[in-house]
Amino acid sequence: MQIQFIWCWNMWEIILQSIISSWYNSKDISVKTKTEEKEIELKKLYNINTWVNNESDILILAIKPKQFNELDLSIFKKNILVISIMAWISKDKIESKINSDKIIRTMPNTPMSVWKWVIWYIETDSVTNKEKDFFIQTFSKNWKLIECKNEDEIDKITALSWSWPAYFYYFTEIIKQKAIEMWFSEEQATIISNNTFIWASNLLEKSNLTVEQLRQNITSPWGTTEKAIETFKRNWFKKCITDAIDNAYNKAKDLNN
Repeated sequence: MQIQFIWCWNMWEIILQSIISSWYNSKDISVKTKTEEKEIELKKLYNINTWVNNESDILILAIKPKQFNELDLSIFKKNILVISIMAWISKDKIESKINSDKIIRTMPNTPMSVWKWVIWYIETDSVTNKEKDFFIQTFSKNWKLIECKNEDEIDKITALSWSWPAYFYYFTEIIKQKAIEMWFSEEQATIISNNTFIWASNLLEKSNLTVEQLRQNITSPWGTTEKAIETFKRNWFKKCITDAIDNAYNKAKDLNN
């Protein structure tokens, strides 16, 4: 099986490592980037080919959406399996540029670099069981997979999950800034904010309790946490979050159109 990566950005190398660790021969993998320097580096690291293999069986589009119009996909053979990790580029748009209707759209994000992430995908009816098995084997090894029924579900999960790391980091920024305002040093504020979120998320992963139970366990009656949550409710914090998700969802739909 011949695999071609095109114009790799920061997500592709993690996927490549997963493919190679699944005992695929690196000599069956070709990579084309936008710079010769990067290709030389990749060849040394992984012993892969650094050219475009027109006879590839699988094409992995690891490019930014704005680069999509620059691609000439007509050079690839008929009925090649296309795995796209591009946001906002629909199956129909991809199919219009390539002689194949076998397409899997998937949406990884930067947290997958630490081998922890939810990856959702949608496939066309023409994808064979063998081709889907390759995708599942590659992407379920270290990540959670969710199969979507339609592209609208992808837009919804984009708002709920794909964008969430940025929300998470934004909340962490707020805690850090407040710690600095309370006269903690930059280093201390970073430790306070980062570790608060890191260990809370670790507990969520390892605990058998629901997220609601974990919150209730920390929220003692008449205590500091209860006072803070009352403040959140009084200031429409929940509505602010849900409105943000709705706006992100609407933007995803606009970009897909």
